[in-house]
Amino acid sequence: MKVTCKFYILQLRILSSIMTLSHSTEKLLRVGAVGAGRMGSIHIENLESTRFVQVVAICTVVEHEKQWARDNIPGAQIFDDFDTFVAQENIDAVWISSPTGLHEEHLSKSLAAGKHVFCEKPLSGDKNIAWKMYELSLKYPDYKVACGFVRRFAAVYKEARQAIANGAIGDIIAVRSSTSDNFNPSKQFLDYIKGSGGIFVDCSIHDIDISLFLVGKDKTPKAAFATGTCKVYPQFKEWGDADNVHGLVEFENDLVFNLYASRDNKHGHHTTTEVIGTKGRIQINGDPRGLNVDISDENGTKMVPASDHQVMFAEAFKAEVVAFRDWVLFDKSDHGFNLKDAAKAVSIGHSLQKSLVERQTLPVTLRD
Repeated sequence: MKVTCKFYILQLRILSSIMTLSHSTEKLLRVGAVGAGRMGSIHIENLESTRFVQVVAICTVVEHEKQWARDNIPGAQIFDDFDTFVAQENIDAVWISSPTGLHEEHLSKSLAAGKHVFCEKPLSGDKNIAWKMYELSLKYPDYKVACGFVRRFAAVYKEARQAIANGAIGDIIAVRSSTSDNFNPSKQFLDYIKGSGGIFVDCSIHDIDISLFLVGKDKTPKAAFATGTCKVYPQFKEWGDADNVHGLVEFENDLVFNLYASRDNKHGHHTTTEVIGTKGRIQINGDPRGLNVDISDENGTKMVPASDHQVMFAEAFKAEVVAFRDWVLFDKSDHGFNLKDAAKAVSIGHSLQKSLVERQTLPVTLRD
């Protein structure tokens, strides 16, 4: 009996020592979030639900975003002045979901303040500024800088990239990728489009980046051509934009990206990608479904679509947070972020947007 008790006590002491050691070495990523609007609120909720991550501060000048933060993240300090916010010592990383035009300022000030940075896509609407941001990040090797292209963290795209890397379809000949966003006639959406930078920079940039991700190598673009129509939103033409577009991007060594984007999908959101190689092809998200559910009745069979981009990639948005956390806290090298690709995507999108207006093939220059 005495031996049993002594053994039990020894086990408790060992367990206590392990728990104490685990607690003392546990790391926490303290995040300051900029912007709590449509995308910002999604990111903040995902950050808060991720282990070893805490949102300690939120910066926004929008009153209803401040109220949302008070109601949903009561432990976070709320700021409306970015300089005061970024100077807080309890912030380890700044998560930027502010308007695109503010990305450069917020990123540069965050790095100068000694913070890691996550920046929503695109880095900038201006290719020269995008490359300036990339080059600035190289001057801060001790800090992690990421640009958020969520498809990189979707399981289906990661699986496809691994298959391509393993040689499953041989050498890549072309990538065909499309994004069909759900129809939205609201004034808020139209106001957003005016300042979005255009469909290739705002929407197709997802397809450009995921194509770069799937190729898996640093490829140099040479030329771009784009065309499109404004039959659903005629006013887009006044803004140098279109509601349905097609783009071709030619790279060195016989690689082509074939892109399509739409702003008027009536059944919901649909993103699909096809990679064509010398030995086969890989198709990703071929069916425009949100759930693996088919409904059959007297009218036939229909699938359940994703209502929007955020719903379709809900799990990927969470995985993106985990990848950034693990990169910052544990220095994991296979994180999936690529800031050079993010800058390159802006350059390609810019050339396509310009080609859409001029209706001619243009060279792709990474920066002027």
